[in-house]
Amino acid sequence: MQGAKNEKTPWYTLLIKYRELGLIGIIVLLVAVVSLRNPLFFTGSKMLFIVEDTATMAILAFGMLCVMLVGSIDISIAGIMALSAMISGMVMRSSLVATEITQLVDGVEKTVTVKTGLALIWIVLIGMGVGAACGAVNGALIAYGKVLPIITTLGMQYILYGITHLVSNAQAVYKKDMTDTFVNFTRVSPLGVNAKTWIMLGVFAVLFIFIRYFRAGRHMYAVGSNIEAAQMRGIHTQRSVLLAHIIMGALAGLAGLMFASHDTTVTQDLKIGYEMYVIAACVIGGVSVTGGSGKIQGVLLGALIIGVINNGLPMLKLTGNAEFWKKLIQGALILIAVVANVIIQRTTDRQNLRRRHI
Repeated sequence: MQGAKNEKTPWYTLLIKYRELGLIGIIVLLVAVVSLRNPLFFTGSKMLFIVEDTATMAILAFGMLCVMLVGSIDISIAGIMALSAMISGMVMRSSLVATEITQLVDGVEKTVTVKTGLALIWIVLIGMGVGAACGAVNGALIAYGKVLPIITTLGMQYILYGITHLVSNAQAVYKKDMTDTFVNFTRVSPLGVNAKTWIMLGVFAVLFIFIRYFRAGRHMYAVGSNIEAAQMRGIHTQRSVLLAHIIMGALAGLAGLMFASHDTTVTQDLKIGYEMYVIAACVIGGVSVTGGSGKIQGVLLGALIIGVINNGLPMLKLTGNAEFWKKLIQGALILIAVVANVIIQRTTDRQNLRRRHI
């Protein structure tokens, strides 16, 4: 017994426990490398811009974390974003009221058009509601229909793009169709920090509390780790899978509105292919592709790593296309993260067997 008490903590358990420190180290290294080449990169305004630029991807990655924790995946998020933003945009356009008013601008009277309509909170709720409904369909097919997640969400991706095309009659929603409050949704900066960053921090805080302190959140880890054991403990595994996909859908709806507000355009193929960045952020952040393992803090850091890469590579002015280098580095980081997860898990399993003295 005394020998067991004095046993040193294996290095890999420390690596698992303090994995976020390694991710912070990668961010610091990437920032240092880019700053050596271009000192303008390491400024307060640029760092804030990177967080702002990464905020929407981080929100999507938080939702993907929930889905991956239960051992599922969702590659239909771009389709959910497109449909949510399009329906919200069409509702907003139908209620739009344009009023011309006279204002003093630099001492000169000018006629300004003010666009009002449905309150912003209702537009957001509509977008998130549509997204949640799409997520519920995904979750129901996967949890109750026993359809493979990748097949379900791949099919839903194309179905949702088709529905978006039909409901919009192949017409986009432009800035002229949007209320002033919606256009400014992602442009205001309370306390000098952009609204997208505040929204991301709010989603982070809510999901952190939910996953860590609520039973339904903790059940996601149990379902992804061992679904049979979770069922034996009385956990409603199908309900956990359904809930994870609903959360993903709702956050995809919110992200679609944020992209629409920022770009002031909603098209039928909004952010097609963006799911790969989101999954990459989760994997780099330490989320297991087989489920049951991952922290929301790591996901946030994984998203920031991609944000630093996306913003830093153009400033390095490397030979060749910057997009090529982005994909190369992101692919390398994903492979390293997956291999590291496998090695750590196998080493942990072997150590657990030794401790049983079998």
